[in-house]
Amino acid sequence: MSETISKGEKTRFTCLRCAKCCSSGPNVALTAYDICRISEYMGSSWRDLAGKYFYVIIADHIPVAVLRGISNRCVFVNKQGNVASCTVYPARPMRCRLFPFIPISPGEASKMEISRICPGIGMGEPLDPPWNDLEKYLKEVKDHYSKLFKLIFVENYDPLKALEVLLDETCKS
Repeated sequence: MSETISKGEKTRFTCLRCAKCCSSGPNVALTAYDICRISEYMGSSWRDLAGKYFYVIIADHIPVAVLRGISNRCVFVNKQGNVASCTVYPARPMRCRLFPFIPISPGEASKMEISRICPGIGMGEPLDPPWNDLEKYLKEVKDHYSKLFKLIFVENYDPLKALEVLLDETCKS
């Protein structure tokens, strides 16, 4: 269950570090930018992360990179007792940065949904949702998919090869 929040509105939210967001699914789709940030943070090539930390689903000719999970939990979550931490926190994917706020669509930058699976919703002082992170995410996701679309449907790349080309180009810059 979720509700919508608009720019200018505040909501109460405090992260309880419970990892509910990291273990509730659905899987987190990654952009090339997310993968490049994670690979740079880990000091590895994006190719070294493929398969181990993310995998690719081809859906109607569109490759979607997805975070891998272990026992229904994100591969990057480290949970000790009741406290969880993210091993790539400074480079975590944009969708993770936004949570419990969820983008509505790539063209909607003035509203977000608030996920009610997060037990920290309704706690703490009223705050502004992460509107700057939403704008960055929307820019990145639009760029990611428009470049993929061009590689696949205009330049006739195989979907997986198109993602590889996009990752090579994005991670080198």
